[in-house]
Amino acid sequence: MKKRIILGLPTIYGLGSLLKENLEYLGFEVIDISFDYKGFRYKNLSQRIFNFFHKVFLKDRSYKDKLRFEAHQAEIMEKLADLKPKADYALIIRPDTYSKAVLESIKEKAVVMAGYQWDGLDRYPWAEKRIPMFDRFFVFDPMDVQGGAPVRRYLGNFYFTLPRVFETPVTQKAGAYFVGDYSRERVQFLQSLQPLLAGANMLPDFNLFSGKKRRLKQAVPGLKLSAAAISYEQNLEKVKKASVLIDITAPCHKGLSLRFFEAICYEKKIITNNSSVASYDFYHPDNIFIYGVDDLSGLTRFLEKPYKALPQEISRKYAFTNWIRYVLDMAPYTPISAPQSAVLSACSALKSVHFSSKKELECHATGNPVASVHHG
Repeated sequence: MKKRIILGLPTIYGLGSLLKENLEYLGFEVIDISFDYKGFRYKNLSQRIFNFFHKVFLKDRSYKDKLRFEAHQAEIMEKLADLKPKADYALIIRPDTYSKAVLESIKEKAVVMAGYQWDGLDRYPWAEKRIPMFDRFFVFDPMDVQGGAPVRRYLGNFYFTLPRVFETPVTQKAGAYFVGDYSRERVQFLQSLQPLLAGANMLPDFNLFSGKKRRLKQAVPGLKLSAAAISYEQNLEKVKKASVLIDITAPCHKGLSLRFFEAICYEKKIITNNSSVASYDFYHPDNIFIYGVDDLSGLTRFLEKPYKALPQEISRKYAFTNWIRYVLDMAPYTPISAPQSAVLSACSALKSVHFSSKKELECHATGNPVASVHHG
């Protein structure tokens, strides 16, 4: 008999449908209570003003998310009311976006309720109040484990194990791929990489997205600027065609982006500024170049070396199949934990980091695949 799972998350860039499809592929019956995150529009000027007040003066980013969810609450509550018998599991990603009433209803309708805050708790502190409602609760950033309740555990990203995603033949060319939301720091980072990549005959495929028209009018050599973000599946097609991926992490986040797990899946090299990755079991200097730590004079040699294949037990550990079994405590599985050195280095980095701009201070769209699939 199929296990039943309630799946809820704010959907963006097609990630929700991929999660549902992968769960169904693994044999689950999915009760989907996800909601459209990007389709929100303010009803009136008052809502816009209230959101500005909450965000700027109260440092509360959750108000707009509450408005987003309100339009879907009645439909979700009706779907939960009709659910009989109880589901075996519930997985709620970004529980701070769901109302307390809905979470209480989910709790009544599932035997085991798991939550995943797919972003930093510092950015969405409202999520902290939701933790006691869950049987198992996971956080994206290793820093958020420190001093937390026993139920709170670290949980990184994963790669999908759908055959059409995972087993598609990989077409490789000498190209370096980046996709992410626009920020001045990312532009500077990518521009500094271009001459180094050119020296290794590596073509850049750097893609930045922005909703601000004035930015789109700027001509930035070597960068593609667009108002329309691509879906996550489109992103994966680009990943498959690249030979190296670029990861750019904001200083306030030490969680690992999806790029690392895509690289594990498709055996791609990575250039990153996230030094904490050196503490993880999948790190190998032939596969991951840490910008700002490794000698730049060795970048060409790094790109010329073949990819060092990982042991199967490590690569399988980060597959969605193992990830979901660990989240739901469905043995057998391999536990996924952050190295203690990564947690300590993350905390140390936050204390010493210098934020060069308001953008970095706010950590806009970093490290969070729900807020931005295209983070680097």
